[in-house]
Amino acid sequence: MEPANYVVSPAFDSAEAIVFVPGLGGRTKFVDRWNEPGPSPVIRRASWSEPMRVPSVDERGAALASLVVAADVSGVVLVGHSMGALVCLEAGRRLGGRLRGVVVMCQYPPHRTPLSPLAQLPDRALAEEIEAPPHIVGTAALADYARLWRSEYHLLNRYLEADPHPVLDAPIVAVGARHDASSWNAECLGDWSRYTTGRLSVHLVDGGHQIVEEVAAATLRGWIAELTPSAV
Repeated sequence: MEPANYVVSPAFDSAEAIVFVPGLGGRTKFVDRWNEPGPSPVIRRASWSEPMRVPSVDERGAALASLVVAADVSGVVLVGHSMGALVCLEAGRRLGGRLRGVVVMCQYPPHRTPLSPLAQLPDRALAEEIEAPPHIVGTAALADYARLWRSEYHLLNRYLEADPHPVLDAPIVAVGARHDASSWNAECLGDWSRYTTGRLSVHLVDGGHQIVEEVAAATLRGWIAELTPSAV
């Protein structure tokens, strides 16, 4: 049986690529909107192949990097939301010169991210905190999803306790949301500078933690262009 891994869609088919990595819950349907009405290059989505299996942040980063290398992608931009931003950080440190840059959204750098208390919440309260879709909150499946979410937060806390500090040889764009407890403070976002030898740009936008689902394609592509003007 194939080991669990990321599935990148559409599949890699060129030397350059932009890949979106979701956070908790893994929602990626909105990525389709970023690719309409056909701007180039396409923004690909990375989805974990076994959603109910919860590997560590480090494992996920290694898995994503291995896919990029195996596909012989020579230049990749990673876009990560929430915990997905930390996965991008771990993937990026393994990619060396293949990495063109990273956009981190709604996520403070590891040393500025407090340990999460969310794993201790009851099922429904946890679902409300992470803005889970109503079709999950209102069904018997909530208990299973809540166990998954708690496992992810425990893994996040273990990653933060390890005090990771990889440094990328590529620029970073850090995007925060003014009504998001994970990213509203521009000073904290500015500390992403410790994780790159390249440029850091910081942007604050209106909205909450799930603002990623509402960001206009032109806005996102503008942030990507700050990393590497030839990428969009």
